[in-house]
Formats: sequence, C-alpha cells, structure tokens
Amino acid sequence: MSPRPAAPAPTGPAPDAAPAHEAALDADIALGPQAALDADTALDADTALDAEAALDPEEIRAPAVLADPYPFFARLRRHDPVHWNAPTGAWYVARYADVYAGLTDPRLAAASSDELLASLTPEQYEAMAPVEEFFGRWLVFSDPPHQLRMRSFLRQAFTPAAVAALRPLIDERAAAAADAFGRAVAADPAGADVVEDLARPFAVDVVCALLGIAPDEKSQVLAWSDALMGYLGSTPEELHRAYAAGAAADELTAYVTGTVVPRGEGLVAEALGPGLAAGEVAAEDVTAVFAQLLTGGIEPLGTGLAGTVLALHRSPGQLAAVRRGEIPHAHAVEEALRHDPPFHFAPRRASADLTVGGREIRRGQRVVLLLASANRDERQFPDGERFDARRGPVPHLAFGRGGHYCLGAVLARTQITTALRALEHRLPELRLDVAAARRAPSFGKTILRPVPALI
Repeated sequence: MSPRPAAPAPTGPAPDAAPAHEAALDADIALGPQAALDADTALDADTALDAEAALDPEEIRAPAVLADPYPFFARLRRHDPVHWNAPTGAWYVARYADVYAGLTDPRLAAASSDELLASLTPEQYEAMAPVEEFFGRWLVFSDPPHQLRMRSFLRQAFTPAAVAALRPLIDERAAAAADAFGRAVAADPAGADVVEDLARPFAVDVVCALLGIAPDEKSQVLAWSDALMGYLGSTPEELHRAYAAGAAADELTAYVTGTVVPRGEGLVAEALGPGLAAGEVAAEDVTAVFAQLLTGGIEPLGTGLAGTVLALHRSPGQLAAVRRGEIPHAHAVEEALRHDPPFHFAPRRASADLTVGGREIRRGQRVVLLLASANRDERQFPDGERFDARRGPVPHLAFGRGGHYCLGAVLARTQITTALRALEHRLPELRLDVAAARRAPSFGKTILRPVPALI
C-alpha cells in the first residue's frame, strides 16, 4: 500500500497537517536494479556509496528513487530513521523495530478519509466523497470495530486448512499457466514476458475462480478493477478518475450482490452471503471485500511471482540449487518477498501524540511505515541488501503485522510457490534476459515491466 503524493508542506511538521491527497491501497511501486544478484556476489559499489550520501528530502520523488528506492531507504535507516518529509507532508519510518512496533500500535490508524475530504474544494468533494466512502469500507483502510467485524466473517475462508482445500484448483491453474507461457516462449522467445504471459494471467485466472467470476464476466470485472485502482493512484485534480471509480463501485455493487452472491459460488459469496441475506452485512461492505480481494489478488500476486522468478534468474547459483532441490521453492519465495515486496508502504495517521525512535509525532500527522526498508534493515537481517534464498524463512513484513496483517498471506504464498514449482517442472531450461528486465518508476510499490524470456 502506498500513499498518494501529498502537497508540499511549507514548514516543518505541523500538528494535524492534512495532505492534499491520502493513502492508496495499490499505488504505483518501483523495482529497479537489484543491489545483489547472488549470495556469492558482492554488493554493487554504487549502492554502497549511495548509502553514505547526504540525505535530501526532495529526493524522495526524484526519478532515480522512483526507479530504485532502496539506496534512499538505506540512507534513511542510517541517517534519519524516523524522517519528516516536508515535500510529501509525512513521517517515514525506516527501521525494522520501529516499523514492526508501528504496525501493531493502535494509535496509528489506517482510516484517514476525514482529513482528506476536509482539504478538498466543493467540486472535488462532490466527485471524491462517494469513492472515499467506498474505500473506507475496505479492511486495509478501516479500523476496529468495523475492520475486526468484517475480518471475523472471512477468517475461516483463509485458514491453512481452507487454503489446502484449494490446492487442486491452484495446481491445475498453475500448470495451465506454465504451459501457456511455454507456448508463448516457443512461438516468440523475443516477445515472451514473465509478467504479461505468465504471472498476471495466472493471478487473474486464480482470483476469478476463487471469487466466482464467470469467464464471460471477466473482462467487465477487470475494467471495474482498473477504474478503482486508477483512482487510488490519482490526484484530486483528476476528477475524471474519481467519477469513473464511483461509477465502477456502483456497477460492481450491483454485480456482486445481484449476480455473484445469489449464485453462492466463491469465497465472498460463501463467507458473506448469509450475512447479507440476514441484514447483518451491508451490500457496500460485501462489495468492498470483493473489490479488495480482486485487486489484491492480481497485481501484487503477479508481482510476487515475477519478482521471485527474476531474482532467481539473477542469481544463477541459487537457481541451480532450487532446481536440484537444495533450496525449497518456498524459501525462495519468502526471500523474494523480503528482498523486494510488492508493496513498500503501510500508510497510517496518528490518532494520538506518540514518540517513535525519539521523534515526537503529533495527532493527525501522516506516518508511512516503510515495509520495504524494514525488510532490508541490517540490524534485523544480516547483509539484508542481498537476495539470498539460503537464509530460509525470516520474519519479514511484506504482509504486515498485527490487526492489518494480510488475510490472504497463506493463500498468496501457496499460489506463488505452486506456480514457481510448475514453471520449473515444465520449463527447466528457461532463461530470462535479466539485463533487459526493468522496474517501472513508481512511488510505493514494485512494478516489473518488462521481464523478457530468452528460451
């Protein structure tokens, strides 16, 4: 989750300062050159030097940082681990211990629409208020008691036992995705791409099956999803995105409550359908859960899979060890999620005055917990800048912690690991053009475009 760009703050951290635009669930992230390609490879010299460079707050949205934020995060950890950033009007918390504590601190709230709406012009309010109300129902943007109540309806659908029951479906879709990718590589090696031809199609296929979306409904549902995500990455001046998202929310609500739930198929229909019928759950809440699971099951899942495949192909020794069975596929997935998580930020707002890392944060101020920085903190993970699947599972924060811990974490791990196994089984000789792989410039999440195959 990443915060939308905020209006530059003219002074230092003022109490109750409101941003021009608030947090986004799936705002754009970046994934630039990796600092280390293999456990046996030294860190890039430029990255090591960057970690010692002077800290410039204006740099946070500079092109180089949007293309690869990790050297900037390293400087934050070293020089200013709880950093007030005037250009974006927020505190940025960079070290693992502080981020971990922040994720479980009830004084750091996820909901923040009130502050956003108070900062808008009447025209902006008219367009954005209905959309913000809809997003405010999402679990990731809400706080207790609403958040806990909605999670209680869903918890049984995401237990390890429930996910295990989905393994046959996931295995089938992973095999199909790997076979389709193999055909794309064979047809045009220069044109095949891990994201577009493997990771995203697999993610879309699985999430549609899990949510009960029929094949002939897929394109329309994805269009609604794109409209919602387009708003989350927008500014208040882009009113057309707000109006498009509002229309998408209305149409999606009609589809979920009028088509999906009555069919009784899929996780949301099974978990929330009875509550909707009994009047215990609002239609908008059912749709909010559906929309969050839909969007969360596509881009971040696809990024996690593509990122794992790319990291291993950038680390030939580790790739060979995985293929020989010396490193479990699940360990490679965990290390990839630690080293470069799909979402870099967990945005919060202080509901009370508090002290973090010796810095005084005032009620109402924005606080961005840097998950991606915490995951590379050398105090928690020795040699944390390296991708090293040999380190085994570690307590990374890619899925968060506390009350907002990702409900679908077990499912996401299962999907990525299953797809990775299927790919290695069906295309054991696959090679990637790692030199041509790029991360798209972004603020708050990892976007890989492109990740081309060779054979």
